[in-house]
Amino acid sequence: MKVAVLFSGGKDSTYATWIAQHQGWDVESLVSVLPKGVESLMFHFPNVLWTKIQAEAMGLAHRTIEAGQEELVTLRDGLEKTRDALGIDGVVTGAVASDYQKSRIDQICDTLGLKSFTPLWHKDPKILVNDLKSAGFKIILSGVGAAGLDESWLGKELTDDRWLMLERLSRKHGIHLTGEGGEYETFVIDAPNFKWRVSVDKVASRWDGQSGYLIIEKARLQHKSTN
Repeated sequence: MKVAVLFSGGKDSTYATWIAQHQGWDVESLVSVLPKGVESLMFHFPNVLWTKIQAEAMGLAHRTIEAGQEELVTLRDGLEKTRDALGIDGVVTGAVASDYQKSRIDQICDTLGLKSFTPLWHKDPKILVNDLKSAGFKIILSGVGAAGLDESWLGKELTDDRWLMLERLSRKHGIHLTGEGGEYETFVIDAPNFKWRVSVDKVASRWDGQSGYLIIEKARLQHKSTN
């Protein structure tokens, strides 16, 4: 099976990539969509330009699709070009609970004669978090937009203690534990399929009083043995 992965740089699309590789599929390329701005309903915005360095860390090819005003048309055209260039059989996404995203990607894939794979779909959030932790994913918060999550969370790594804090906030405020409703966004700096880890060396943040996102200004690849 030859597939492309719709890749945002966050934990879910990175985990979906790892699952596809574990199934023995050939991940021909990661495909990242560059949305017009943070208001996109379909695509991850914070730091998507840095997905290229994550692809390099995994040793995978990387393609970008620059979203136009009609995001779904842009995505369809971009995936059609990817299909024709790479001969892929399907598209993998990291969707967990968003019917809005999944239904539209499924429809585009059906139009293009591609299979649509969502290995995390409707997986129990607690199990998903435990899987990420046990597999050794290193994840930082790149965006927050829910009650209980303030600017201090931006750029912080999701350690065991912070996952516990998120779980408490999830129960208190109704936050989806994996952030599927846009409550938070993430950026993966290391994973079991990373040959190198990503060192984030310089950041800034944008905060409007209720929500905000991290801007990675400088990042580089490091040997995993380097502290």
